[in-house]
Amino acid sequence: MLSHSGQNYKLEFPFVDHSYDNLVIDEAEIRVILPEGASGFEIVYPNYEIVRGADEKIKTYLDTFGRPVLVFSAKNLEENHIKNIEIYYKFNPIMLLQEPLLVVIAFMVIFASVIIIVRLDFSISVDENKEARQRVAYLVEELFNNTGKIKSGVSDETVELLASVKAKKDGKHFKNVKKEVDALYKTLTDESAAVTKKIASLSPSLSDRVAEFNRREGDRKALLTSISLSRKVLGR
Repeated sequence: MLSHSGQNYKLEFPFVDHSYDNLVIDEAEIRVILPEGASGFEIVYPNYEIVRGADEKIKTYLDTFGRPVLVFSAKNLEENHIKNIEIYYKFNPIMLLQEPLLVVIAFMVIFASVIIIVRLDFSISVDENKEARQRVAYLVEELFNNTGKIKSGVSDETVELLASVKAKKDGKHFKNVKKEVDALYKTLTDESAAVTKKIASLSPSLSDRVAEFNRREGDRKALLTSISLSRKVLGR
């Protein structure tokens, strides 16, 4: 029979039980396995000699530090010795949550490990799609840089040149500077054209944007041509 008050427990049971009439036992050994975490043992023996052996530990499923085992032995027992032995011990009920928590933590570790393993890429092959996206991003950035150079180095300078010609009507100066600007513009547009072709080949979905870029550069070239014609008019 097991009873308790708070963390104080009492286990009471007959050292030997009635198996048949005129029972005689030469020697008996009883092992009492208590819950993991039990401590502070106090024994109340019946009125005959019982020898307590060394305490032992036993580990079962989900145990961490083992369950205490109390060992008792007695000799020359008969029906008159069927009396109760009482074991008092302390046990914290929180320890009952230990095994369920171990199961929960084990499943959490398994699930987390599966999630991490599934998301990791252990292949040694090259991800061609990822590499292509990186190359396209690099080419787009290079195209933007060239566009900026065309705007700052060609368009703005040409507008300033036109304003200077209007003010000074210096045709010779216009011709020299315009030659340098045209050379720079040709270099930058050739580089941009090569980049747009690479982008279109690597990412067909960007073909519309590449076409729009080419259209705008065509408009820019027409504007520069018109500026050159304006120089001829002003030079008259």
